Amino acid sequence: MKKKIVGIFVCTLLIATILPITGNVIAGSEEDPEVKDRIFDVKLFGLFPFIPQSNFKYVDIISAWINEESDNPDYLYMNLKIRDLEETTEKFDAIYVISWTLNSVAYSASVHIFPEGPTALLAGSIDEERNDYVDYIICDGDIDSINDIITWIIPKDSIGYPSNANKLENIVPHTHLRYPESSGIPMWDLFKDLPWNAKIIKDYIVQF
Repeated sequence: MKKKIVGIFVCTLLIATILPITGNVIAGSEEDPEVKDRIFDVKLFGLFPFIPQSNFKYVDIISAWINEESDNPDYLYMNLKIRDLEETTEKFDAIYVISWTLNSVAYSASVHIFPEGPTALLAGSIDEERNDYVDYIICDGDIDSINDIITWIIPKDSIGYPSNANKLENIVPHTHLRYPESSGIPMWDLFKDLPWNAKIIKDYIVQF
């Protein structure tokens, strides 16, 4: 059964075509991430800047990076750093996503955080419209509110089995805030952090 995440991947392909700086990196890290975003740039509907931003730090992206571990070579680690990550929200459904492509196939890792807490961490391939998972798994990982980092630990065989020297391209982190389905309010993305103005975007070269 598909996991529906309505509307959050629609603009990913367009974003990926206009990000400002491209290149390759052997292994990402918090100090040398694949994506480095500007802060204080959460926007209403993803379009309109506003102030103050103090209530939206928990969806304000700082960076995203990918890494591998030599003693766990069959897994890919996706990491998303937020300005002030929270393990629960006051009223919104907060959606955190990293999307990328491998051999022209789109994939994503995602998680929702509700007032009741987080959902499972998901990863898998997504459809051409980038609205739905075509195939997905529940993966291991961590939501670390102390260090403000979400980590997905993804089996490579669930995401096209990237191997040594393969390139992960169009790496796009994005966050969204909407009212949860239980509220009865239409589930539109009210606030978004999209990397239109990212400082850095790099491809990732798989090591193992």
